[in-house]
Amino acid sequence: MVQSRTLLRELSDNKNFIDFNVSALSFDSREIDYGNIFFALKGNKQDGRDFISEAKSRGAKLILCEENIQDTSVIQVDNLRDYMGKVASRFYGDPSRKLKTFCVTGTNGKTSCVESLAKLAYNLGSNCGYLSTIGVSLDGINVIRDSELTTPDSIYLQKTLAEILDNGSKFVALEASSHGLAQKRLSGTVVNTAILTSFSHDHLDYHLNIEDYKNSKLSLFRDLNPETSIIQIDNDCGSQIYSELSKADKSVYSVSSKNKADFRYSYTRNNENKLDTELISIFGNYFFTLNTLSSVLASNIICSLAALILNGLDIKNLIDNVKNLKLPNGRMELIKLNKNNYCCIDYAHTPEALEWALKELRESFEGKLWCVFGCGGDRDKLKRPLMGAIAEEYSDVIVLTNDNPRSEQENLIFKEILSGVKDPAKVVTLANREEAILYSLHSADNENSRNIVLVAGKGHEAYQEIKNRKLVFDDKEVIYKYLMDSNAE
Repeated sequence: MVQSRTLLRELSDNKNFIDFNVSALSFDSREIDYGNIFFALKGNKQDGRDFISEAKSRGAKLILCEENIQDTSVIQVDNLRDYMGKVASRFYGDPSRKLKTFCVTGTNGKTSCVESLAKLAYNLGSNCGYLSTIGVSLDGINVIRDSELTTPDSIYLQKTLAEILDNGSKFVALEASSHGLAQKRLSGTVVNTAILTSFSHDHLDYHLNIEDYKNSKLSLFRDLNPETSIIQIDNDCGSQIYSELSKADKSVYSVSSKNKADFRYSYTRNNENKLDTELISIFGNYFFTLNTLSSVLASNIICSLAALILNGLDIKNLIDNVKNLKLPNGRMELIKLNKNNYCCIDYAHTPEALEWALKELRESFEGKLWCVFGCGGDRDKLKRPLMGAIAEEYSDVIVLTNDNPRSEQENLIFKEILSGVKDPAKVVTLANREEAILYSLHSADNENSRNIVLVAGKGHEAYQEIKNRKLVFDDKEVIYKYLMDSNAE
């Protein structure tokens, strides 16, 4: 346990301050026990001030709140979310100061960058824990639990960093979402290397506008003061922050497939649906093959390579290991249906990601392209018609279905997607996602031509959220069951 006067030293002259052993930290009054500190945070739906009495009754010895409350057990603290992260870091022994931390942000590509980085480091004997959208690993290879948020709250984050450190890892890679950055969840975390993978439209249900969303992303580089930044510059946001950091004489490196860069790459797709890649870098030129057909995933892997090279790992050993790199589940994951047809599972749930997935499948395969997708409920509505238009432009048949409708009516979601489609004759609407996938696979099998079916939106997720209930569902299981049934016939 940490002494509270050490933990909260700047509050030690407060007349109401009580000296005690801190047993735990929490912003959830239901978790409070004797000797805990309660952070009475104000959220979008609930206000922590409403739960102060409950926290006290459960044994909270210290309560922190942004507002000045006439209560001797409550201390007013400005910027409480930011402060909570700093307190959590100290409570768990400042773990990020003893780790090499890699923080990855971007509209798309965070998970593949984080997990690729961790796996490559592990293969070279440098254990790298990670926190990704998919799961948490203490060593970079074994997942110990699933993730609930892309970037967890600062108390959970610091506790997990301490676990990773105690497990013997020297590195840690984690995703920095726009929500997480806006809500100061990385406060208290020392950032050694910050990475931007991409930027495009998303999350305008939460952010005021695209500029607010962009500034949340860029706060990783502006406010958290990373030692080194790695920027994918093939987008306007990346070019902007790279230029800004360069002018400020910060340690920053560029990645690009189009422009002159510190790490420039080019690729060709081979007959095995892989990418033969050339890397031209400030550390030399290298040729290797990536186990993916996706140029977007290639970009994320190059960002990972750059980060590890800049942190002292041997580039030749990294290149030798990259060809066998296993990519995260549900990221442009190909399944061969038969000699003519393929299915691809991808997490694409933004306009840019859906466009890239369809374009790359179009470039890689001959024949008819089917697109099975929907849009999440209670989320950014502005992207729905955009995704409808993209699906129409790049696919031959659209099979519209549920993603995670949550509390929204599915028909309203479909209507908004279809508002971006000019020719509704290209669209088949099947709300039941299993039926939609099976319909697409069966229809493709009965075509007298080659087919590729993209099942987009959920990727690794093994559930659906419908009417605020979390139901067991996995795209991949549906596809494999179809294959088993087909082979049994």
